Amino acid sequence: MLSGKQIAQNQQKFTNTSVNEVLNTLLSNQGIGYKEVNVRIVLFEEDKTATVRQEEITITGTVKDEGGLPLPGVSVLAKPNGKGTGTNTDGQFTLKAPSNGSLQFSSMGFVTREIQINGNPKIDVVLKSDDKNLDEVVVIAYGTQKKVTVTGAVASISTKEIKQSPAANLAVTLAGRLPGLTAIQNSGEPGRDLTRLYLRGLGTLNGQNPIILVDGVERDLGYIDPNEVENITILKDASSTALFGVRGANGVILVTTKRGTSDKPIISLTTEYGQQDFTRIPEVLSSYDWVRLKNEAWRNDNPNVAANDPVNKPPYSDYALERFRLQDQPEAYPQNDWRDMLMNKSVPQVRYNMNLSGGGDVTKYFVNLGFLNQDGQWKVADDLKYNPEAFLKRYNFRSNIDVMLNKSKTLKTFLNAAGYLEKVNQPNTETTEILGRINGLWPVVQPGPLAPNGEVLIGSSGSYGESPWAYINRSGYRQETRSNITASWGLEQDLSILTKGLSAKLMASFDTKSLYNLTGNQTYQRWIQSIDPNTQTPDGKDIVKYERTRTDLDNTPLSTSTSTTFESFYNVQLQAGYQRTFGKHAVSGLLLGQQESRIRPADRLPYNLLGVAFRTSYGYDSKYFLEFNMGYNGSEQFAKGKRFGFFPSVSGAWVISNESFFTQNDLLNTFKIRASYGKVGSDQLGSRRFLYLDDIQRQGSGGYSGTLGRGGLITENFIGNPNVQWEIAKKLNLGLDLKLFQSFDITFDYFNEKRSNVLISRGTVPAIYGLPQGNLAPFNMGIVSNKGYELEVNYNKILNQDLSFVLKGNFNKAKNNLEFRDEPLLPEEYAYRTRATGYPIGQNFGYEIDRYFTSQQDITESGLSYTGRAPRPGDFKYKDLNNDKIIDEKDIAPIGYSIVPQYTFGAGLSVNYKNFDVSALFQGVAKVSNYISSSETNDFRNRHLNAWTAERAASGAKIEYPALSTSLSASNRQNEFYIEDTGFIRLKNVEVGFTFPTSLSSKIGAKSLRLYTNGFNLITWDRLKNKDIDPELSGINAYPVYRIFNGGINVIF
Repeated sequence: MLSGKQIAQNQQKFTNTSVNEVLNTLLSNQGIGYKEVNVRIVLFEEDKTATVRQEEITITGTVKDEGGLPLPGVSVLAKPNGKGTGTNTDGQFTLKAPSNGSLQFSSMGFVTREIQINGNPKIDVVLKSDDKNLDEVVVIAYGTQKKVTVTGAVASISTKEIKQSPAANLAVTLAGRLPGLTAIQNSGEPGRDLTRLYLRGLGTLNGQNPIILVDGVERDLGYIDPNEVENITILKDASSTALFGVRGANGVILVTTKRGTSDKPIISLTTEYGQQDFTRIPEVLSSYDWVRLKNEAWRNDNPNVAANDPVNKPPYSDYALERFRLQDQPEAYPQNDWRDMLMNKSVPQVRYNMNLSGGGDVTKYFVNLGFLNQDGQWKVADDLKYNPEAFLKRYNFRSNIDVMLNKSKTLKTFLNAAGYLEKVNQPNTETTEILGRINGLWPVVQPGPLAPNGEVLIGSSGSYGESPWAYINRSGYRQETRSNITASWGLEQDLSILTKGLSAKLMASFDTKSLYNLTGNQTYQRWIQSIDPNTQTPDGKDIVKYERTRTDLDNTPLSTSTSTTFESFYNVQLQAGYQRTFGKHAVSGLLLGQQESRIRPADRLPYNLLGVAFRTSYGYDSKYFLEFNMGYNGSEQFAKGKRFGFFPSVSGAWVISNESFFTQNDLLNTFKIRASYGKVGSDQLGSRRFLYLDDIQRQGSGGYSGTLGRGGLITENFIGNPNVQWEIAKKLNLGLDLKLFQSFDITFDYFNEKRSNVLISRGTVPAIYGLPQGNLAPFNMGIVSNKGYELEVNYNKILNQDLSFVLKGNFNKAKNNLEFRDEPLLPEEYAYRTRATGYPIGQNFGYEIDRYFTSQQDITESGLSYTGRAPRPGDFKYKDLNNDKIIDEKDIAPIGYSIVPQYTFGAGLSVNYKNFDVSALFQGVAKVSNYISSSETNDFRNRHLNAWTAERAASGAKIEYPALSTSLSASNRQNEFYIEDTGFIRLKNVEVGFTFPTSLSSKIGAKSLRLYTNGFNLITWDRLKNKDIDPELSGINAYPVYRIFNGGINVIF
């Protein structure tokens, strides 16, 4: 034990200083050392004789982070003499230490390093960020906490991980990185690449989106420049989301943007250039193979027609087959790859960024400017006087300023301003329509997009439709100019003058959005091609003719129209906070009141939200933690008397490893258990407002005419429900946090949610009620359960001064069950009597397949009859699940899984060796199914080459598809062949970087210079039978998902 006499009195004042720096200063030259044991500091008397015997040398060096930036304020401790110092603003230090001792470098948020001196007078060090240090501060609802005190289920990632992805949409970059978060990209279209986000799967039939708050205010995620972001945190259980009350049921995503520091100005410049192509492109058959399959399909449809029948003949003669094979008359017998003709294989993406940060004791600032240009894939004609190309151009701005208003630093004001301006361009035809036409165009229909006279060619005689080339180049264009300005101003007051630990904060936020639509429209002539079967040219070639069709449509000049819409939003928050420690007791509290209003273009009245929130927490001796949260919210969406709801939660944690009975060891360093339970709500009830009001309308004269005369017609458009209210989610969470070998972090959470009051349309109201189903009010009757678990594992190891690595992984399961939907039971003869109740939300249904029918005799002997189209040899033999010998809707069964993944996972690796860094991320989903369209008649692909034929079946050849048909067959209905497993594993990101030594970067006046290359959506492994689409897409007509190869340079001054 050390007595007070052994430690000289030394009173100094420290501000924003780490514990290590304080101790190094106070204990300097006193012969007193210290060490950290979990969260305790142990002082001890140093071995004076040993210290004297060791020769001291002066050591200098520089400490930097992984990006090459100097780190100020790093504690440098010499061992064993206990001398210490800190790095200056340039990351430099000077210290006397024993020549055969060691230096320990530590700083909050970084992994502590210890390096042997070995007589070396110069030691440069790179500190690696420590994202999993239990002493780190993490973002929670309306505040921050030390991670060791957190009792709820939260997870976060830093700006470094976010910027490893070159994706244009910030939401896409989150896939695979956070336990409990599922991100599905449904489209790669520039400016419209929206991503579905689920926290812990799906728990409701209605609004499923988590709320997204940027610096405490609800805002969009997809438009944010990743260079602005400090970290992103997700809140998953009731404890962490109860403060959001009626909006917290689907979870919360918190985005914290960067702020200035008390340091010299730092300018960061980044330039990136990338090339985008598609992760998957539909394979195209040669015209020869296509016409062979067309004839095969015809023969399947006409099995009794003789081969030499002079009347009934296949669509293509042997002569035509030979022409397509030889390609000696390409105008009459073309071979087209329409995607290749109309879409570029790769297009550029360019990003520029500049940010400035710094400040002093009074003012701190962070300013960011960004520009992104993402091109689309359409090929545009050179002679156009307008641009129908698909592209996105986005300009970003953000400025965060903090100013101390008094010398005592107890009053601070801040101003956060941000905005974006983006232009999104596309042809004047919906993308799905263009792609649908491209995919539906046969390779044989016409020689190209234009007739010889330059007019639009839309097909051949007897087979034509609109031209996708004209959709792109002759229909006009659409351009959206989107702008958004956001501003938050606030005051923070330290009220310790009243009572220590008390503070107050006021924040007022205002957002405005505008959407300017510019549409250019024009029409064009349509021409078709035909081949004269009776005449040929002197050299024996078929004569091709062109004629105009749709003479009512002509080429017109471009006409334009415009429209503008506006949206505004304001939010006011007032909060009081309290945080204080009394010996072993730590208490904190938060009281928050807020009011917000949002006006959208289609709304006659604003959306309003009013509420208060309260949090109190207690900790004892860094071992036991208890927290209570409460949200009380009101919304005008509900009737008077039902507009406010109370949403409480309670949670606790026990850090067992801080107990006196827990023996400190090198194996298990941290052992913490958590539990929470609470109630949260959701008011995402669809687009219709004021569901409690009736909609009764009188429609002028007319209506009933009889002996009573003729009067106005009164209609009941909608019958309101005065009892409608928000959904209620009761959530249980059990968690475990472990740290092993000082490097191995494990977090496990089990969750169980019961969602009640789910708004549904009544299914058991009899028709005699007299109103259509759509005119009846929905009721809070639905019940959904959702449960699962999450596992996150991180291994962080520094092998030596030059080599370190991090391994990360997360695995999540979330399975829901729709327990009640007021769904009427189907009659008893149905094999499955419900289509929703008792199954996961989005469960796929269809026919189960037994095998292929092998012959007409096989069909007859089966005794089965099909409703709709009768089966042919080579069609699917469906299972007669109710044993009535009829294949109809009564045999439909649940097939595969839900459309929402049950499993989500990610695994990452990062390695740092000297000035090189390498990182990779694998991401995937499992137990998820989607219905891939079965209407593939005449849309032949490579897999149709192995379709069923009697010859192929008899030979035992591989069969990948049922017998082809020129029209829809018995096989072309929703069944387990077309309901595919869309799970996948994807190499989501790879990045390789090199940071130049300071000796080189300083020659251009830079503190850091880094070159890097990265890739996005690089390789995908899946089990799809249909290899023409990406597993994240819902069908072949969706705009494909991008793969990006990118390179960049970052210079910091």
